[in-house]
Amino acid sequence: MNGSILSNKWLKLAVSIISAAYLGLIFILAYWTFLYEIQFRSEKAFNIVYIAASVIFLVLLFYTRKQLPTRIISMILLLPVFLLILFNVSRPFLYLPPLIVGIIMFFACSASETSKVIMGTIYILMYVVGLVAFSIACTLFGGSSVETKINSSAPEEITSLYDMAKIDNLNAMSVSPDGKFRYYVVDVKDNSRGQVMIVVEPNDLDVEYRYFTLVEVGYTTRVAIHNVRGVTPDIRWLDGGTISYTFGDGEWRTSSVKKPDDKNYLRFLRIG
Repeated sequence: MNGSILSNKWLKLAVSIISAAYLGLIFILAYWTFLYEIQFRSEKAFNIVYIAASVIFLVLLFYTRKQLPTRIISMILLLPVFLLILFNVSRPFLYLPPLIVGIIMFFACSASETSKVIMGTIYILMYVVGLVAFSIACTLFGGSSVETKINSSAPEEITSLYDMAKIDNLNAMSVSPDGKFRYYVVDVKDNSRGQVMIVVEPNDLDVEYRYFTLVEVGYTTRVAIHNVRGVTPDIRWLDGGTISYTFGDGEWRTSSVKKPDDKNYLRFLRIG
């Protein structure tokens, strides 16, 4: 009886159509990570749910691998995965589960060999050429420097250079009096003495959800740069649009801040 139910073509078709939700999820994640930076309430909990969902949908897709909707999903899935890789190179937990699902279903689905050869060739070119071009572009535009936001979760190599008690206090007081802006301090490691930057971004453009926040990071402004790593600045807001800072030399400087007119959509290439 159970065998006859599982082999029912209408059940398989329904499950195949439902499985399109996984393709939609990956497209949404790619879209979100292009426009925002995702911050999870609990990254560990997200990883568990994300991996579990990927395994469940892999089973459903494999079960319906001969259905037309599944064949289409399997042929398309590696496209949004490629975009996820581009926008989240440093966050493999976002793209590895769907990448594994996409590769398995590409070969497991019952699409014609001609379709697989054509799409497989396109994907190989897209992944190899695209990722090489991406790497070159990042090197050209971003150089060899590595920028890290300084907070308690930063690597010890970085936190050991700074007065973290002061950094924690600065981060706690980072929002402007009117709530429209926030600042953060960035460590820049390069081939020279490095840098310390104070960066300001809007605080009222984030999108809040129950389990995560889409943080708007496309309107950042570098208000100050100090050309030596390891110097912990002092920062204070004078009002909603003016920030004051010093890098330990006793000289306080001020800078007016405002939201840039245009959003930087190429931040994933380390431009701007």
